[in-house]
Amino acid sequence: MFVYPSRARIAIFSLAILAVITALLFLKEIYAQAYPGHLYPSPEIDILDTAKPRPNGVIFMLVAPSRIHQATLALLNVENRFNRRLQYPYVLFTASEEEHAMINDEERQKIDWITQGRATLAVLTKESWDIPDFYDMARVEDSIHTIGFTSGYRSMCKFYSGFFWKHPALAQYDWLWRLDSDIEFHCDIPYDPIERMVNAGTLYGFIQINADAVWVQPSLASNVSEFLFDYYSSPNSALSNINGIPAASTDVNHGFVWHGKEGIEKALKGEAGSQEWTTMCMYNNFEISHRSLWESEIYTAFFEHLDRAGGFFYERWGDSPIHSFGIAMMLRKDQVMQFHDMGYQHQGWAYECPPLDRCTCLKDGSTAADFDDQGYRWFNASTSI
Repeated sequence: MFVYPSRARIAIFSLAILAVITALLFLKEIYAQAYPGHLYPSPEIDILDTAKPRPNGVIFMLVAPSRIHQATLALLNVENRFNRRLQYPYVLFTASEEEHAMINDEERQKIDWITQGRATLAVLTKESWDIPDFYDMARVEDSIHTIGFTSGYRSMCKFYSGFFWKHPALAQYDWLWRLDSDIEFHCDIPYDPIERMVNAGTLYGFIQINADAVWVQPSLASNVSEFLFDYYSSPNSALSNINGIPAASTDVNHGFVWHGKEGIEKALKGEAGSQEWTTMCMYNNFEISHRSLWESEIYTAFFEHLDRAGGFFYERWGDSPIHSFGIAMMLRKDQVMQFHDMGYQHQGWAYECPPLDRCTCLKDGSTAADFDDQGYRWFNASTSI
């Protein structure tokens, strides 16, 4: 015969259920405080909807034949950590037909197996790589001798600064995810980073901020300042001058690359140089960008100005500072996203090791202990002028 539970038992059972729910809510709050959503997302956010169509994106890298083994290891790491789930295609660039031919059938088969047939090999255009005819080659050779960095390295900087999105192999994609061959992800990534950017309304994603060297590009900042003044003072511009300062957009983040209000004012007047430059760069060996940034009127004019100035080969103008200057003149703080939960490392350099179970790195290692890339500099930079 069924015995109805007493009121006391019902009350005890109800209190036990309430206690469990309260404990779970408390633990969730503790988790949220310890791992804020913009740093280490909660498991609910990290669930990947594999049935949902992926954004129109591609992962690409520039591969030298001497680094093809390194590149296959990087591809295997990327596949294992996230892209076997996301299934984004790859484009692997070589600088010339000669380098393309140096990748043998065995290496191509390994790449095909690792990427499940999603990798395409493509050759750069001569325009995007070769030193233009207008350069004084004696001056270029002298620069290579005094500053260092090979002509190939400088060509790479120019390619990433002004040409990569124009290549036919990338033409069909909206989201362009750059990686290098000498990288490693120490964490599994259970979500789609591009989709996260789409949902947040951002157009540029990065992981790390670094300071770049002035001595290899002593005239870069002054050329950027010159461009800003020319662009905003152009008779064709709808923006007029205010007290001698071009009326540039006030909601973009000039303060990331120029020191304070005075530095921004000097930059917009065409009077700024290396002293006004913060040297801060969004390190673009990991970079997710929407192609509309690079195809915009202002960035197109910006790159053309720099290309005419000749600093890609007369000096060593880096693509990382050039991208950062460009992003700072185009985007607001909230249109840029920094990722903190990937354990991403480049060339054995220091990196952030998140305190997550899905990461295999150790925070007490020399490359991950007390890591601080000062990433707040983008989000806290003053933009007031």
